[in-house]
Amino acid sequence: MDCNVVLDLLPLYLDDCCSAESAELIESHLKNCKSCSKALENMKGKDFCEEVSISVPEKISRIEQFKASLIQSVALFVSFALIILGVTFESVTPLGSSNGNWAYMLIVPATAFMVSLANWYFVRFYKNTKVFSWFSSLFNFMFSLCGFAWAVIHYGNFGENFLYPGIGAFVALVLCVASKILSSFYAKCMGKE
Repeated sequence: MDCNVVLDLLPLYLDDCCSAESAELIESHLKNCKSCSKALENMKGKDFCEEVSISVPEKISRIEQFKASLIQSVALFVSFALIILGVTFESVTPLGSSNGNWAYMLIVPATAFMVSLANWYFVRFYKNTKVFSWFSSLFNFMFSLCGFAWAVIHYGNFGENFLYPGIGAFVALVLCVASKILSSFYAKCMGKE
């Protein structure tokens, strides 16, 4: 049996996780090969175990998990309520140049905020809280831009003037800042530094 194959199988042999046939082959090889026998002894030693130890993140307390869940739930509820409010007002707006004003002011910013909350499910992949909060705010901003572009294409105008899109841009900015602050707090609750 080739030494490279035996070295690959040694961790399985050591943990008694290989088949009986593989164990027999490894044992017969170890009787004749001093370098593989030495490698097995090194794996059994203390140095090898310390070398491959994996640090486990600290356990998140139930209170911190509750806070994180509460923040996420409230953010989802508020964004959904703003969308419902905007759709309700938009549905009673007569067709014409004022149609789309509520989409600019509430529906687009709130939808962008709600969609950006999907990033929160990937908090563990971010390096730290600061990076996570900036990306959350950036996602919110990008979704807002896409939403405003959709609204311009869909409604074909900015309403009677730039007041309503301006209000919508201000609401989107407020929600971007809220996204940064809330995501930072959420990440800290989830154990990010």
